[in-house]
Amino acid sequence: MDKTTRAINKKKKFVADGVFNAELHSFFSKSLQDAGYAGIEVRRTPTKTEIRIKATKPQQVIGVEGKKHKELTQFLQKRFGYSDDQIQIWAEPIKFKGLCASAQVEAMNYKLLKDVPVRLAANYIIKSVIQDGAKGCEIIISGKLKQQRAKTMKFKQGYMICTGQPKNDYIDVAVRHVFFKQGIMGVKVKIMLPYEPNPAKKFGVKTPIPDNVIIHPPKQITDDKEIRTAVEQQQPAQPEQQQ
Repeated sequence: MDKTTRAINKKKKFVADGVFNAELHSFFSKSLQDAGYAGIEVRRTPTKTEIRIKATKPQQVIGVEGKKHKELTQFLQKRFGYSDDQIQIWAEPIKFKGLCASAQVEAMNYKLLKDVPVRLAANYIIKSVIQDGAKGCEIIISGKLKQQRAKTMKFKQGYMICTGQPKNDYIDVAVRHVFFKQGIMGVKVKIMLPYEPNPAKKFGVKTPIPDNVIIHPPKQITDDKEIRTAVEQQQPAQPEQQQ
C-alpha cells in the first residue's frame, strides 16, 4: 500500500506543478504583453520559489521604480498564499529574439491586435527570424481572417525538419491564441535553430544533424617525399617471392 500511495502522491504533485505553471503562464502572457513576454522558468527550493520571466523588454517587467514588480509579487502572494520571503521574481532579457519562438509569437499577436494585415505581419517576422541566423521559419494562422468563414494561412521560408529526433532538438515551437470580437485566432510559430558546436559563443544546437555530410577540400601535396609516400600507400602490397 505504501508504494501505491507514494505513486499517487507523485502524480498529484506533477499535476499540481503543471496547473501552477499553466496559471502563471496565462497570467503573465496577459499582464506582460507589452514587455514581450517569452516564457517562465520556475525553480523551487525548500525555502523559496524563484520565478524567472523571459522577456524582450525586461525593464517593463520591473516598471518605474519597481512598481510593476511589486504588483506582480503581491498578486502571486495573495493568489497562492506565499509569504514575503517565499517568492521572488526575476526578469531575464532574451539575447537572440529572432531564435525564440515564444517571443516571435507574442510579437505576432501584438501586431494582429493592432490591426496589422496578416500577410504583412507574418512576412516581417519571418524576415527578422532569418536575419538572426535561423535555418527556417514557419507561421500558421487559423481562424476568421477578416472573413465570415474560418481558414488557415501558412507562411514558410528556409529549411524545416518535421520528423525524428532532430525535430525535438532543432525545432522551437510556440502557440498562442488571439481573441477578437468575431472569434478566436490561433497563431503557431516554428523556428529551426542553427547548428553551433560551441553554444557558449552563439545560440544554437550542439548536436549535429545525423544526415549532415561534410566534404573537406583535397590536400595539396608539393614535396617529392610526400608524393612517394602517398603513392606507396595507394599501391597494394606485393606477395613475397618464393625462393
